[in-house]
Amino acid sequence: MKRIFIGSFITDKTLKSNYHIIKKTFGGSLKGKWTPFENLHITYKFIGNLEDEQIYLIKESLSSILDKEESIHLIFKGFGVFPNMRNPRVFFLKVENPDGRLEEFNNLIQDRLSLIGYEKDTKPFIPHITLKRPKYTNNKKLFLEMKSLEEKIWGEQFKIQINVIQSILSPEGAKYIKI
Repeated sequence: MKRIFIGSFITDKTLKSNYHIIKKTFGGSLKGKWTPFENLHITYKFIGNLEDEQIYLIKESLSSILDKEESIHLIFKGFGVFPNMRNPRVFFLKVENPDGRLEEFNNLIQDRLSLIGYEKDTKPFIPHITLKRPKYTNNKKLFLEMKSLEEKIWGEQFKIQINVIQSILSPEGAKYIKI
């Protein structure tokens, strides 16, 4: 069994060089482990634990878009939390996509996977990059920091690949690999 999701890794060098600033800025208001840069990604669909045969069917279903470099315009700007500011369990960097391609890719992935038995997601697609799953949060300080940086652009990316990604969990944290 492999724990998988459909996603795109983030490779922008500007965001990579700015990531230490983000961590320093929010380090006092968010306690917990930061996502390593090499694990930063956009998730289209979390699937869960699957046997190799099921993974093969998913790859076949998505073969027209998997592992190909696609032109896109992504802007990494602003921060958010899920589910809300009173109970921030996920701290993320927002992803703006002026050309609308992320939404197109997400719809295609949802449609194709629904044809082989996977339910379409009912929640709206909110492109984001999870930076931390905080263990403790100073909500007031976090809110003020987020508000003060809502217009700052941390990087831009112009190419992505859509991949089937395996999540390998360990006590040191998750490791994500393209399969």
